[in-house]
Amino acid sequence: MPETKRPYVCGPLTELTSLEQAWVKPFYEAIADLCDEVLRVRAFVPHENYDPVKHGHFTPQEVDTNERYQVCHLTTILIVAAVAPSWGGGIEVEMANRSEVPVILLCEKSKYDDRKISRLLRGNPAVAHIIIFEDAEDALRQLAQALLLYVDRS
Repeated sequence: MPETKRPYVCGPLTELTSLEQAWVKPFYEAIADLCDEVLRVRAFVPHENYDPVKHGHFTPQEVDTNERYQVCHLTTILIVAAVAPSWGGGIEVEMANRSEVPVILLCEKSKYDDRKISRLLRGNPAVAHIIIFEDAEDALRQLAQALLLYVDRS
């Protein structure tokens, strides 16, 4: 049975404090659940499969191989939550670009206004939509509207 293509939620984890992780993990999961509501397929959330603490037994090469395959072959849209600095997120965006997967970039308003979201990230050709949000509720509301643009109507 072929694996189902679905959205992929990308965001920082590794260097976040436990307090920050307590906020972002549920946020990423809420994004995945929103995809299920709007697109009828739940998004892939890396920490549910490769959490650096819960799944620390995976080697860096295994994580790269598996997530690279997920992004390049099984992703319909990459949703990037640019809520903190991240080395992995830029890599995932470039994988999406090379695989012609569109990207929705979620930027906190204060970080966007203070130019803390890299121009290199924002300028990547895969970035199809940028959402500037005030809080998680605002991000999810705007994301629901943006996802409607990607519903397969065929």
